[in-house]
Amino acid sequence: MPVIVTSDAIHPFLPSLGSSSAIEMTRASHQDIRPLEILIINLMADKQATERQLAQWLGHTPLQIRLTFAATDSYMEAIQNGRRSKNTSTEHITNFYQSWGSLKDRRFDGMIITGVNALQPRVEDEIIWPEVKEIMEWSKTNVLSSLFLCWGAKAALKYFHDIDSIRQETKIFGLFDHSLGKDSTGIGFGLPDQFAVPVSRWKSPVPEAIDACEALEVLATAPEVGPNMIVEPSDGPAPFPRRVYILNHPEYDADTLGREYHRDAKDNPDQPLPKHYFPGNDPSRTPVNLWRYAGFIYTNWIRTIYDATPYDINQISNLAAAK
Repeated sequence: MPVIVTSDAIHPFLPSLGSSSAIEMTRASHQDIRPLEILIINLMADKQATERQLAQWLGHTPLQIRLTFAATDSYMEAIQNGRRSKNTSTEHITNFYQSWGSLKDRRFDGMIITGVNALQPRVEDEIIWPEVKEIMEWSKTNVLSSLFLCWGAKAALKYFHDIDSIRQETKIFGLFDHSLGKDSTGIGFGLPDQFAVPVSRWKSPVPEAIDACEALEVLATAPEVGPNMIVEPSDGPAPFPRRVYILNHPEYDADTLGREYHRDAKDNPDQPLPKHYFPGNDPSRTPVNLWRYAGFIYTNWIRTIYDATPYDINQISNLAAAK
């Protein structure tokens, strides 16, 4: 939670007003507290692994978080009509997921759209694109801050900024060192200047297009694979992250890349090893989690939402639309 500031003068070592880590005394004394409403549009096949990985970081603050899990209308309709999911039980989906269409009249402090098993050369060619596009348009007025993961990030960069993602000849797969860049919103607080994060994707957004977009800040880039954490600050004297685009996977468990490798190697004996991941490049050895602290980007995101969101959640429509 923010430090309460009792003076307009800048303290020599405490956070000052204008920082997302500080709040003015009068505002703090009148601030009402309520649970933050976070919507997760989970497009992943293994929904439970994604739920656990995200929830452990989103809940790692003193704040109360209410998570709402949803899937696209067509997916939920298929489940209701008897479709069986190979990776997630129908019972789990029925018990814990709602269709996005049933939530359209609600407001949310934050929204996450995850990745999906992308099959097409362009993000807008995926069969799921029309529904995801509708959700992103809806988020302009019904969500204060959105965070997009993996394919979700590429889809959002295309939708909001017309930035294309190009399929690479080989999969970008491994543990890559990142360098910290500009961070006007404070969402990267606590991350070191250099840090490793897992990456697993075929497509990457065009770096020159990201650099040319004045609305975007590159928070973290990996020299081997390009920009991987991109932030779109809101307008205002203390900008919060209106949208966050994460192309890597800070939330991954230590063995996630390994399980993905062994799964693919069953069908393809020539499956390349994830780079910089297995000790000694030996897939029989247990990987060491060298990136766990990078998951704090999710708790930082929650903190910035808390600082910026109104107590009356219905005011989000006007606030979001003005940004």
